[in-house]
Parts: sequence; structure tokens; C-alpha cells
Amino acid sequence: MKHTLLALLCATGLTACHETVATDTGSSNNGGGIHIPSAAEISKGKEQHYAEQLPILQARNPEAEARASISQGKRYFLCNAGRGSSVPGVDPTVFASLTGNCPTECLDGVTDALYGENHRRYLTVALDYSAKWNKVMLDACR
Repeated sequence: MKHTLLALLCATGLTACHETVATDTGSSNNGGGIHIPSAAEISKGKEQHYAEQLPILQARNPEAEARASISQGKRYFLCNAGRGSSVPGVDPTVFASLTGNCPTECLDGVTDALYGENHRRYLTVALDYSAKWNKVMLDACR
């Protein structure tokens, strides 16, 4: 009896959850249903974000910002896109010998996913920024 009651409760809970999600028609006024954004909606939002962030990143000075970070005691490399074990601007064998000295962080948008043309342009600038940052950071991480 216990098992039958438990199975019935589980099935009822799953059905209610399924009905809530299934009633979403994609409109913002759908009677309280849940809107799950499509891949296209997510990509469009990210594309707009990186279009806005590109001129901001282009205006920054990676060498000056890296020196300021070092003077504040914050030493880290900026990552490369993808899952590799290297960082932009630093020879991979040199980086491998320093991985225990400084952690690696990533700028916003530096990822192996590509959301579109604006993100591609942003990523190109971000990797150039990272290479310049890492060259300054190299001596501090030795």
C-alpha cells in the first residue's frame, strides 16, 4: 500500500509540473506559464551585450590595468578561449611551469561558445587584451 501511494504522489507531482510548462505559448502574457527562452533568444541577447561591451573593452589599457593589479597584490593570468592549457601571450611551456604561481581568470565572453559576429569581434579584442595583460603579469608570476 505504501508503495502504491508513493507512486501515485510522484506521478501526480510530475503531471502538474508538466502541465505548467506545457501551457507556455511563448508570449509574455500567458496566464502565469513559464517562458523558457529559445537558443535564438539567448544568442540575440548575448550578441547585443557584446556589441555594447566591445567599445568599452577597446578603450581599456591592459598593460596599465595589469600593473595596477600587481601593485594591489592581485596576480593572475587571463585565460584563452576553449579548454586548452595555455594563455594568450605566454609560451605554453613557460605557462605550464608557472601554473602553480598564479591562477587563471577569464574576461567576460572568453569562452569556446560563439554567439555571433558581435561576439566574435569582442572575443578577438578580448584575446588581444589578455595577451598584453599576460605579458605584463608574466614577471610577477615567476
